[in-house]
Amino acid sequence: MINATTPSFKDFQRDIERHLEREGKREKNEHGQVVYRGYPAAVSRMFRQYMEQGALAPLVAELRKWNWEWGYSEYLLELTDRLQGDGNWPLLKELWAAVIAKRRTNYNKTRKAQRAVPDKIPEDLVTKTRELLEESLHRLLSYASALKQEAEVPEYVEMIARVERRITA
Repeated sequence: MINATTPSFKDFQRDIERHLEREGKREKNEHGQVVYRGYPAAVSRMFRQYMEQGALAPLVAELRKWNWEWGYSEYLLELTDRLQGDGNWPLLKELWAAVIAKRRTNYNKTRKAQRAVPDKIPEDLVTKTRELLEESLHRLLSYASALKQEAEVPEYVEMIARVERRITA
């Protein structure tokens, strides 16, 4: 159980690693690489503890690093709900800015690759990356609207207009 290690509530990844080390779940594989057994369950338990403790800023910092190009996770959506419920616009904007940045990069790179080698990158892939970016942008705008922060997101309104015109985001 997590109680064997008191989390710092400052560094999510380090807290997970310390917990797994204390449980004896840190090993080296045949290539000498460190492997943590039970990692997904530890992430889930640590996420719960951070949420219960209200350590939301470190969770935002951690989730900003994750890959959101193709989908969301329950962690992102639960943290989003909590931040929105708390009215914590600065952290909510910071979190979704990272989601949008990853999707924007994915869309722009896919567009560029498709123009360079149209026979290898199908148009429907460009369409899919554009739709994912648009969906994230609209989510952020809806959060801003719900928290009466529309004035805080003009760059995202402009980005939507560019994406809808099918130009570089």
